[in-house]
Amino acid sequence: MLNSATTRRPSRARLAGALFAISVLATGCSDAGDSDQGDAPVASEASDAGGSSEAGTSDGGTSQEGSASDGGGEDAVVTGSSDGGGRSSATVPQEPFAVTPAPDGFEPPDPCSGEGAYFAEVGGGAASPDLPERDGETLAIEATGIEGDTAQLTATLGEGKPRPIEDITLGETATLEGWTISVTSVCQDTDQVEFDLIN
Repeated sequence: MLNSATTRRPSRARLAGALFAISVLATGCSDAGDSDQGDAPVASEASDAGGSSEAGTSDGGTSQEGSASDGGGEDAVVTGSSDGGGRSSATVPQEPFAVTPAPDGFEPPDPCSGEGAYFAEVGGGAASPDLPERDGETLAIEATGIEGDTAQLTATLGEGKPRPIEDITLGETATLEGWTISVTSVCQDTDQVEFDLIN
């Protein structure tokens, strides 16, 4: 009986040990499964992050390519072709209206004589009164500057852009399409120019 009891005890101990080992293994496996499951979101996050970053990259690439191509296209088309061409043609100065010198023997009066049928002030807009129309077209003359007894004027035909007149002084004339003017007074102190319409 002693032998049989002794043999049974170790087998129970072994059985208990085996059960303990199995439970430890099961816990380890379950922990491993948990860690695998815990790693899975990380992996999916990584893949999501990767996907996002790839999407971001591809989106970014697209937007960069889009902005690069748009920017390049805009620069090339707008600045180079359109704006560049438009600006250069717009900024090319127009030929000023020519001025005819005063006739030989002309003795200029005091530059600031205050005489003339038409009056323009630097920065004051078109000369007044309005010049008469010619063939349904209008002409506006503005004074843009004065240096000594010389005036800088511009002439605007109809709805066009102002076109400069060569520097002009007393006794000189300028023919502006259908109009010919003669400057009669240039007052630097008051920034005023006066002229007559002789044709």
